[in-house]
Amino acid sequence: MHSSERRASALEWALVALSGACAAWVLACVLHAARGELADDAFITYRYGRNLAEGFGLRFNPSDPEPTWGASSLLHTLFAAAAHRLGAHPLIATRALSLAAFGALALAFGWTAARIARSTLPAALLAGIAVCTLWGLLPESATHLASGMDALLFTLVHGLAACWAALALARPTRWTALWGWLVLTLLALARPEGGLLALAYLLALAFAARIARADSGADANAPALRPLVAKLAVALLATLAAVALWRWSYFGQLQPNAYYVKVDSELFGGSTALLPGLETTARFLALRWLPLLGLVAVLAAALQLPRAQRLAALALLAPAALVVLGYSRAIHEMAAGFRYEFPMLAPLGLALVVALAALARRAPQRFAVTLALAGLALPALSGGSNPRWLVWLRHPRSLSTGWVRHVPVDNALARVGLDLAATGLGQEASILLSGAGQAPYYSNWRAIDWIGLNTARFSGREALSVEQLWAQIDQLAPDVCFSILPPAAPLSRSPEEDANWNSASVQETLRGRGSALFKHWDAARLAESFWREMLWIRERCEFGAAYKLGPAWGADWWVLVYVRRDSPHRQRVLDVLRSSPRADAQADLGQVFPFDPRLLGAPSLAGRR
Repeated sequence: MHSSERRASALEWALVALSGACAAWVLACVLHAARGELADDAFITYRYGRNLAEGFGLRFNPSDPEPTWGASSLLHTLFAAAAHRLGAHPLIATRALSLAAFGALALAFGWTAARIARSTLPAALLAGIAVCTLWGLLPESATHLASGMDALLFTLVHGLAACWAALALARPTRWTALWGWLVLTLLALARPEGGLLALAYLLALAFAARIARADSGADANAPALRPLVAKLAVALLATLAAVALWRWSYFGQLQPNAYYVKVDSELFGGSTALLPGLETTARFLALRWLPLLGLVAVLAAALQLPRAQRLAALALLAPAALVVLGYSRAIHEMAAGFRYEFPMLAPLGLALVVALAALARRAPQRFAVTLALAGLALPALSGGSNPRWLVWLRHPRSLSTGWVRHVPVDNALARVGLDLAATGLGQEASILLSGAGQAPYYSNWRAIDWIGLNTARFSGREALSVEQLWAQIDQLAPDVCFSILPPAAPLSRSPEEDANWNSASVQETLRGRGSALFKHWDAARLAESFWREMLWIRERCEFGAAYKLGPAWGADWWVLVYVRRDSPHRQRVLDVLRSSPRADAQADLGQVFPFDPRLLGAPSLAGRR
């Protein structure tokens, strides 16, 4: 009998190893297939990380006199800095970390489930691998694997926090407080809302312990949680206060990331909607959160869990649910694939693994059938007539490892950055822009962001008129401007009489094409800023080059690069731009704009100004 159990155990561990390797290969292939889904904003974090690694501090521009902050995650910035110091490209390092996040969550969920459900560790790990693999096969998971953003880093830390909370409630030890402080601190550093999430977990844990004490079959561990939670709350609040004090002393703001102040911008006005992100959040709840919650509820009912355990589980799911609802108050800028809400699936994933582990202990055959359906039937049914895995099997190595080689993505913003880098000017030259990712990263030029992501005075934290905004931009005298807008037509004095302003392209951009922020800001102030930008381009610049944006951006849309006429670097930049093979020299801009931007600065117009 003992020999038979040993063989069964060896077979189970072999199945765990095989399943884990297969899952890693599948998700690596998913990452490779989605490698073109790059988020421009990821390069904001990479530039901060590079400057930090090179000793410039948390500055977007190494030459900035004061620190500025425009990245979404301090933890991701520190990771990018470490990658740069080790000689790895931060995009590849972030993608590797994102891929590893699913594996780490599978292990953490499985180990936690085994301790809570008292199942065998191999069975719980199989459940963890199955849940995290299917999670990784969601369409938005591919986006987050490839984007280079912080979504899966935050997901990983949140998942570890959920594991800690579940173990603290089930089996607290003398190390519970220390591990809790560490993981909740990381959660607070992962994103600004992570601090609120960490405090919510402490409240949920205290509430769950109270439920356990009040229940007639109270867990013997419940009384020990009260002093533990109290001490941990004091330690965490002290840590968060120290971080806030550092942010205030270093950046001059408690809320440094610009995305979290754009809901009510003092420059462009606040959103007229009470809940500007409600549509995206509601879609996430309907498509992801509620179905998964329903599946967990069905398994809990089948397992006939005691009332106290069900209520405790709901208490530990509440923090993520509350944060998800809070996202309906935020403008979902650069939020492809439910970027904000996606990490909030972590506690539901853990709950599902715990339920499956409990099923494995009580009904091993039903557990095996459930995994078989999840592992075979569902992917087969969703794979279409030509499943991706058949293609992957033909080239198993190259299609799972090709993403590790960094090649700048062939898009307009990267090409602008690479062309400006070819000038060799670096921090000697400056560029005015609103897309502060790849172009500044690859060029290493000083960036002036008129949306204020890395330029504090334009961030919208303080009142500033549109006239003052463009007066200050003019004083900064950027050498180059890239824009999705054309110049104002010659001699026009108002938007109403300007042919370019009334073009379909400009009007569509004004209605929100290019940024989710545009449609939520005050329409009159945004229109005023657009018009002043077009005037500034006409009066200060000449055309340099056009770079066609990809199909995902819509038809007939370009990044237009203009060079300031009195820039000391004018001729050097123009020579590079006009001879660049990366630029779209055949762009038929005259078919889109009544006044062709390519004519800006042409000799025939000089006498008309």
